[in-house]
Amino acid sequence: MMKKVRFYDEEKYKWALDSALDALSREDKKTFMTRVFDMSVASNLDQMDILYMFAQTSYSTSLQSSFIFGGHK
Repeated sequence: MMKKVRFYDEEKYKWALDSALDALSREDKKTFMTRVFDMSVASNLDQMDILYMFAQTSYSTSLQSSFIFGGHK
């Protein structure tokens, strides 16, 4: 269960999240980690919580696609 997040700067958090997802799609690790740091500054989450959030999303998306597509790639 994720703890309740209080944003210091929600607009910056959303921008950093979008940029992080964009960096992930380009496999740009340095930019991704910079954006994770920006997200942790704009909220009261530490970087480990943010990376855990990405992992949870990735895992649940994988489970969903496996269910929808019968596990075939």
